[in-house]
Amino acid sequence: MRSTLSRCAALAALALPLSLGACGRTSTASQVEPPAPASPPPPASPIAPGTPLAATPTAPAPAARANASATGGAVVGLPGLASWGALSAAERDRVKRAPILYLHQSVGQDLEDGCEANGFKFEYFGPESRSLVNGPNGGIFTDVGNVPNGEPFKKFDVVRRSLKVTGGAAKIVAFSFGYADVRDEDLPKVQTEYARLVRDVKAQGARFVHITPPLVYSVAENPPKQRLRAYMLATFKDDVIFDLQDVESLDAGKRCEQGGVWRICQANRSTPGCASKGQGIDGDGAGHLCERKARELAKGLLYAFYLAGA
Repeated sequence: MRSTLSRCAALAALALPLSLGACGRTSTASQVEPPAPASPPPPASPIAPGTPLAATPTAPAPAARANASATGGAVVGLPGLASWGALSAAERDRVKRAPILYLHQSVGQDLEDGCEANGFKFEYFGPESRSLVNGPNGGIFTDVGNVPNGEPFKKFDVVRRSLKVTGGAAKIVAFSFGYADVRDEDLPKVQTEYARLVRDVKAQGARFVHITPPLVYSVAENPPKQRLRAYMLATFKDDVIFDLQDVESLDAGKRCEQGGVWRICQANRSTPGCASKGQGIDGDGAGHLCERKARELAKGLLYAFYLAGA
């Protein structure tokens, strides 16, 4: 297992303050056996730039676990946070039984830190990792693959390589876009290549948990992110989707938006009054999570893992 200094070096490369929670993981479990392959879904159709945002749906209440396992699909929005809390400790601990691989950038690190605050610490996954433990395994793209934000296609390749070097051991795979990865100019290509990644992951026998791309505070940058969310909800109806956009753009039940465009709420973003655990204070073009809110919103990610069959 690579030294925890590699995660710290990756965060330093991003010019982000270091977090002890993000930089201290050691491996304690053995490699998990690879699963049997599954059939890929049909190809998806891109949603082009300029598609109106008015029809963008909000997340419905997620299905019960029994229904989710029968149909395969659920969208985890704000009601999912309460659903996670309503589970017994034994049911929540199911998330610790299956090998889960979650690859992400800095907002994903906020979610990792939030999961740890809820008692579900991620095992460090880095460039020298060759196995997964049962339970959540997490890696940041600048560390695992030396890929910065703004390079979504290279991130897709990092996921494929990570599955290959671990022998296809992951039973659940989750992927987070960085907010700099989603732009109008190449959104159709991003959608097409993302759908190909999902098919490749499923062909190895893993279930894919989608995460809608994070918003920033500046509404000028958020329309393509909302269009990618709408594409995910329309295309991957048989999968579990954690609707991060939905939960981070709500404050006390009120949508944070301007001119119909959503933004991360002031109450949820990293500010001097409530900073991200490891990512510093945000400007308007960023969208990191306040540490206290990350702990709350991360329940949705944990519930998505649970519904995916962990």
